[in-house]
Amino acid sequence: MNIRVTYHSIDGHKESFDTTYLSVAQRWASRWIGKSPSLGRGYAVSDDGIGKITVEGASLRELFPDGF
Repeated sequence: MNIRVTYHSIDGHKESFDTTYLSVAQRWASRWIGKSPSLGRGYAVSDDGIGKITVEGASLRELFPDGF
């Protein structure tokens, strides 16, 4: 299983990370926007509204289990 996590910031910065391990994807995503971000439909947003995470190959529920 390949998981791609992509970070987008409001200033236009975009960075992606690929892994086959869910735990690695979880750590990478939480470093960018925290462990319990606000969850939308298909994306997660940091509490300060600066960054957004999208994911392919896993669900947001899997990526941010503390967010639900």
